[in-house]
Amino acid sequence: MAAQPVNERRSSVTPGEVRREFERLLRDRKHMGLRNLLGDVAMEPRNPFQQASRKPKKWIVALGGLGLLATLIVYYFHLR
Repeated sequence: MAAQPVNERRSSVTPGEVRREFERLLRDRKHMGLRNLLGDVAMEPRNPFQQASRKPKKWIVALGGLGLLATLIVYYFHLR
């Protein structure tokens, strides 16, 4: 009599265990995602040896300051 194919044998792993393991693997991927991508674009590079918060890049600060200045100028002349 031939042995059962590998994919048809009874498994000792339940669907709930598979789901928990899958969720654990997803939680371990904190280095991926849209939030981290945006952070890498706007912030200084990460230092894996320090847990200190990253500073924003200079061009982000400059653009934010110019945007704020432009908003204040438009707001000032609009109320005048």
